Amino acid sequence: MAEPFEDAIRAAEQAHAQLLRSCSDALKAAVAEVTRSLAGGGKVLLCGNGGSAADAQHVAGELVGRFKRDRRGLAAIALTTDSSALTAIANDLGFDRVFARQVEALGRPGDVLVAITTSGSSQNIIAALEAARAGGVRTIALTGAGGSSLEADVVVAVPDTDVHRIQEAHLLIEHVLCGLVEDTFADCGQDDEPSVVGWPALLELRQRWRREGRTVVWTNGCFDLLHGGHVRGLQAARSLGDLLVVGLNSDESVRRLKGEGRPIMSVAERAEVLAALRVVDHVVVYSEDTPEAALEKLQPDVHAKGADYAPPNGKPLPERAVVEAYGGRVEFLPFVEGLSTTQLAEKLARR
Repeated sequence: MAEPFEDAIRAAEQAHAQLLRSCSDALKAAVAEVTRSLAGGGKVLLCGNGGSAADAQHVAGELVGRFKRDRRGLAAIALTTDSSALTAIANDLGFDRVFARQVEALGRPGDVLVAITTSGSSQNIIAALEAARAGGVRTIALTGAGGSSLEADVVVAVPDTDVHRIQEAHLLIEHVLCGLVEDTFADCGQDDEPSVVGWPALLELRQRWRREGRTVVWTNGCFDLLHGGHVRGLQAARSLGDLLVVGLNSDESVRRLKGEGRPIMSVAERAEVLAALRVVDHVVVYSEDTPEAALEKLQPDVHAKGADYAPPNGKPLPERAVVEAYGGRVEFLPFVEGLSTTQLAEKLARR
C-alpha cells in the first residue's frame, strides 16, 4: 500500500510545481496590480462561486487580517458574504448580476477586482468583469484552461481542466499572491518609514539593502504641483521593486530647467508632500539638473522613467549609460494623458 501512496504524493507535488511555474508571469502581473491598487489607496474586490467563493473570502481575510507578517490592514472585500445583498440582487435582478451589481456600487477607479472561476464560463463572473471594466476598475481573472480567453487585464489561467486540480493550484497561487503583497507593506512602516533623507544616510541604507538583497527603484523629477499622473507613475515605479527612492530636483535646478516662476512650491514643501505618499520610501534632494551623478552614487537596481523617454521615439536619456554601466536597468512608466504640471501652472496663472 505504501508504494501507490508515495506515487500519488509525488505525482501531486510534480503537478502543482508545473502548474505554478506555468502561471508565474501572469501571477507576477497580478501581484503588481494588487500592490499598485492598495498602495494608491484602492481596494481589492473578490468574487467566485462555490469553492471559489470560499477562496474569495479566504484571500480577503488574509489581506484584511494578516498572512504571515505584521503590517497594516489591507482593504479587501469578498462580494460573496453579504447574504442580504446577494439574495436581494438575485431576487430582483437575477443571479447573473449578484457580483456585477456590487462592483457597480462599491468599485472605484484605482480598485482591482479578482474574479475566480475554475470553468471560466460562470455568467455572474463574466458580468462582474464587464461591470469592473465599465467602472474603471482593474481586473484579474483566476481561472483554468477553459477561461484563458476571459477579458481581464490579467488572466492567471491554470493549464488544466480537472476542477480539483485547478482549485488546488488556485490556493497555491492565492497564497503566493498574499505573501508577496504582504511583503511590500510589511517593509513599509517599520525601520524604512517614508522620510526625507540626506545623502550620507541614504548611502548607509543602500549598503544595508544590498546585503538584504532588496531591489531598489529610483525615479526622479521636479514634482511641482503634485497631480494624479505623478501618483500613478510613483505607484507603477514602486511595483518594480522592494523600495522606492525619489530623487527631487533642488529649487535652483528647477529654476534652470523650468524658468523663472518655478518651482511653485519650495523643495522642503515638495519633499514633505512626496514623503507623505504611502508608495514612497525615501526622498532625497539633488542639485544637478539631470540625475547621472545621483544614480552613480546610489546605484539603484531599477531607474524608472516616464514613457516619453521610451525608445525608439522618446526623448534622449543620457543617464542610461550610467545605469547600465553598474548593472542596473531602465524601466519606462505608463504615460497619463492630459496631466501636466506646466499645464496646471498655466491654468492657475490665467485665473
